[in-house]
Amino acid sequence: MKKYYFLFLLSFSLVISSCSKEDSDGNPSTSVKVFTLKPVSNSQISGKVTFTKNEDGSTTVLLEINNSSTDIHPAFINYNSAETGGSVAITLEPIECECESSTTIITTLDDGTPITYEQLMEFDGHLTIHQNGEHMEIILVKGNIGSNAG
Repeated sequence: MKKYYFLFLLSFSLVISSCSKEDSDGNPSTSVKVFTLKPVSNSQISGKVTFTKNEDGSTTVLLEINNSSTDIHPAFINYNSAETGGSVAITLEPIECECESSTTIITTLDDGTPITYEQLMEFDGHLTIHQNGEHMEIILVKGNIGSNAG
């Protein structure tokens, strides 16, 4: 009987000690950063952008806005701060329909330069979401990301 009790305790302790964080909750630990997007002029639109580090080294960018129209809203990560402005570094999936969100998986800048999640968190940039393809000059919301978000 003592032999079975000992084997049970040994087996139980091996099972408990072999569990990792991923095993215990079913999700690997991830890095996530959220930045606020502020309305430009009187657009009455607000939003946020969430960057999530993926296991394969890519970054998922989730855009979410509130109070928008049903237009297709182009979105971009631009160089420099929102106050300074700058050219487009990364073209994101546009926000379509009434869902008020879009998701883009990023591995490179538009010019093909590789970029990691960690590099995006230090990127000298800002994000803009525009009225529609015909009125690119109208920015609805924008916000600093990376090193400018401080």
